[in-house]
Amino acid sequence: MTSQDTRLVPITAKESELLRQTAITIQLRHVIEEYQNGLPIQPNGSTKELDNTFIINNQGYEISGKTVPEVIYQLSAYYKQRNRPATVTINNYSYSGPEIVFNRGQYYLLFIKQKSQQHFSTLVSEFFHSISIWQILAALGISFLVCFALAWYLTRPIHQLQRATKAIAKGNLQARAKDFIGKRADEFHDLAEDFDLMADRINRIIMSQKRLLSDVSHELRSPLTRMQIAASLALKHNQTDQNQSACTKHIERIEVEVERLDELIGELLQVAALERGQQHQQVDTFVVNDLLDVIISDAQFEAAANNKEVLFAQSPTINFTGYYNLLARSVENVIRNAIRHTPDGTKVSVSIKKAGRYFLIIIQDEGLGVEQDHLSKIFEPFYRPTEARERSSGGTGLGLTIAKRGVEVNGGTIEAENAEGGGLRVTISLKSNSKPN
Repeated sequence: MTSQDTRLVPITAKESELLRQTAITIQLRHVIEEYQNGLPIQPNGSTKELDNTFIINNQGYEISGKTVPEVIYQLSAYYKQRNRPATVTINNYSYSGPEIVFNRGQYYLLFIKQKSQQHFSTLVSEFFHSISIWQILAALGISFLVCFALAWYLTRPIHQLQRATKAIAKGNLQARAKDFIGKRADEFHDLAEDFDLMADRINRIIMSQKRLLSDVSHELRSPLTRMQIAASLALKHNQTDQNQSACTKHIERIEVEVERLDELIGELLQVAALERGQQHQQVDTFVVNDLLDVIISDAQFEAAANNKEVLFAQSPTINFTGYYNLLARSVENVIRNAIRHTPDGTKVSVSIKKAGRYFLIIIQDEGLGVEQDHLSKIFEPFYRPTEARERSSGGTGLGLTIAKRGVEVNGGTIEAENAEGGGLRVTISLKSNSKPN
C-alpha cells in the first residue's frame, strides 16, 4: 500500500497551518524579493527553508531551479479546478499545496514536501473522499447480509447441538445430534459424531448399571429365599422335636447360602473397585511363567478331584510390569471357569505365545463351547448363555467379569472364541514390559 500512488485529497488543518508558516518564513527571509532582484537562489544551502519547498512562478517554473515533480503540477491543476489546496502521498512522502504568496504585485504558488507519518490515515481519507455516501451504504448493507448469513451458518448447528444436549439432560438417552444437525460435511458434523459416540457410551453405561442392579437383586433374592425356606423348615422340625437330623440339614443349608452370599458380595465389591479404578496395589515386574505355575498347580488339585487335568505347555519366558494379584486373579478365574465346563476325563490347556511387542496367554477347554451370539456377552456381570438362571454350573456369574476388568487395568484385552476342535478358547493379550493403566 505504501509503494502505490494515492489520489489527491483535501488538505488537513495541520498541513494548511504548516503551509502558512512556511510562506511567512519565506517572506521574512526575503527569498522571493531576492529572486525578483535577479539574485541567484541556491536550492540547497544556508536557506534550509527551501530544501523541501517548491515556489512556482506564474510561468510554471521553480524560482530556485530545482526539478519539479509531476505531482506538483497535479496539485496546481487541482487548485485551479477546485480552488482549494490538496495533498497527495507518493512513496511515503506527502506533497501539499498550494499556498498563494504575493510579492510586488505578483503571485507565487508554494508547495511543501514532507515525510509521511500517517500514511494509513491518508489512505482512509482518500477512500472516504473517493466514494459517495450511497456507495458506503451499499457496502455496509452487503456486509451486513454476508455477516448475517455467516453468523446464521455458524450458530445454527450450535443451537441444534444444544437441542440434543437438552434432550439427553431431560432423560431421553436415545437423542442423537445427527437427528438434529442433518447432513453436513464440516467440523460440526465431526462434533456431532463425537457427541453421538459419547451419548452411546453413556447410554450403554446406564443400561449396564440398570441391568447389573437387576441381576444383583435377582442373585441376592434366590439365596435369601432358600434361606427363608430352610429357616422355616428348621423351625418347624425343631418345634415338633421329631427329626433333629432334618433340622440340622436345614441349618447346614442356611450356612451354605450364607457362604454363597458372602462370596457374591465379595465379588461385587471387587467388580465395583475395578470399575472405579481402585487397585490398592503396587506395580511390580515379574515373570508371567512363574505366576502361571502357581495358579496351575492349585487348579490341578481342583481338577483332579473331578477326573480332569490342567496342562501348561512349554512356553517362552515372559517378563511383565503390572499388577500381579489382579492378573493372577484374572487368569485363575478363566482357568477355573474352563475346569468347570470341560467334561470329566478331559483337560484344560494353558500356553504362552509371543506376538511382536505383545504376548498371549491362551486357555482352552474341551467343552461344548458357547454359541456365537453369546461370545461377546460372557464377560458381562451375571450373564449366562441360557435363559434359565440356574446355578448348576456353580459360581457367582462374576468370575469372567472380574477377569476382563483385571486384564484391562493391566493394559491388555481378553477375547473368547470357539476352538475348531471344540471347546472355548480364551485369549489374554498383554504388552511386554508395559506400564498398566
